[in-house]
Amino acid sequence: MKRRIISIPPVYCLGCVVVTGLVRLLAPGLNWIPFPFNLCGLLFLGVAIYFIGSAHHSLKRHATPVTYAPSTCVIQDGLYRYSRNPMYVGFVTFLIGLSVLSGNIFAFLSPVLMFCVLNWMFIPYEEEKMENTFGREFLEYEQKVRRWL
Repeated sequence: MKRRIISIPPVYCLGCVVVTGLVRLLAPGLNWIPFPFNLCGLLFLGVAIYFIGSAHHSLKRHATPVTYAPSTCVIQDGLYRYSRNPMYVGFVTFLIGLSVLSGNIFAFLSPVLMFCVLNWMFIPYEEEKMENTFGREFLEYEQKVRRWL
């Protein structure tokens, strides 16, 4: 099946960050997580930064592109032993952290939206490319490692 991708995941993530900020400002009556409890979001942000940075480092170490250029290998070490998409886990976790920090209940729509876009638009496209490029090696990896966590 031929899929069409518009933009790249970090652009969608940035859009979700903007939405989270706007919801906080435009609907202050729905800011339900008070200070200091909202600071728990910092923990999520830290985990997210680790996931994104570690995944990016693995891609660079294996000389495979971060963009949609053809991949050079199936990475199976580091966080890729536990998730086929650790950078995307990081994006969603980052948005959860921002939502908690914002304290606004509607802000939690951001990570849900990001998850949906990644899970049903980007990941199937990428997995199709990986299967076409690496065949059995990718299929075996796909059987061993979960899509998210």
